[in-house]
Amino acid sequence: MAPSIGENGRRTFSQETTTTMTFLTQCKEYAELVYETENSPVLRITAGSNKISRCAIIETPLIVGGVRAKPAEFPHMAVIGYGKNEAIIWQCGGSVISENFILTAAHCGVSPNNGPATKVRVGLIDLSAPGDSMQERNIAKSIKHPDYKHAINYHDIALFKLDQPLNLNSQVRPACLEVDTQIQVKSVIASGFGKTSYEADTGSNELMKVQLNYIPENDCKKSFAEDLGSQGLPQGFIPNLLCAGIMEGGKDTCQGDSGGPLQRVLAKPYCMYSIVGVTSFGKFCAFKSMPAIYTKVSTYLDWIENIVWP
Repeated sequence: MAPSIGENGRRTFSQETTTTMTFLTQCKEYAELVYETENSPVLRITAGSNKISRCAIIETPLIVGGVRAKPAEFPHMAVIGYGKNEAIIWQCGGSVISENFILTAAHCGVSPNNGPATKVRVGLIDLSAPGDSMQERNIAKSIKHPDYKHAINYHDIALFKLDQPLNLNSQVRPACLEVDTQIQVKSVIASGFGKTSYEADTGSNELMKVQLNYIPENDCKKSFAEDLGSQGLPQGFIPNLLCAGIMEGGKDTCQGDSGGPLQRVLAKPYCMYSIVGVTSFGKFCAFKSMPAIYTKVSTYLDWIENIVWP
């Protein structure tokens, strides 16, 4: 059984860091969006309405080595666009965490070849055939974590404020945020529109998902031993990072998945994901003994909450 989210309204992570956990209340409210109301006019005197679940989460084990996602399976999934009008290039992923904000990677704020991020699309599983559930918004403001520095792989997390609120429903609804700083699960799920192989020229038009193993810190350090202390990781492997992948190879996130969610299914609230990590970087895609590194969301809850729910 999947772990449930904490019930406490306030939690202390360290002597210096506390959060009021407004996002926990929001998480429970967003969970109600999975239900739609259907009228039941069998007899006028008893006519009423029924709440019907539209949950599309698949909890069984299943991007590189992954499979196609089903409609509304990841209702928080966002894709980030660069450029203007008809020349939009979709390159990064993100997660809907409220009607006004997308959680993503700081390095997704600007594309080296296509300039600043300008648009967000949600409610779709195929970029070439968006469908009626798709919603598009402009990015009004890109807010990178204040400690993020270009070319250094720490604090790679950002919030994109949308120009207009999203219309939340069963197919577009926010995910919850992970509260545990110690990873309590053995496997997690990554999703994105990135490359499906290291050799591929472009990303996938279809939303892909893959189940990955959580890689303990010591094993991750071995995989990135040559990089620890380098320009990209000058302080080594810090607690704000986590690793996930398949050490035997064959399954991974890849270019174009950056900013997208690393998630787990919650037992409570019903039909909700918790965002454990934000896809950040890796050496290769699906190579043996080469997991990817993700920004650990639980270590940034204060920062997120102060912006999204001040």
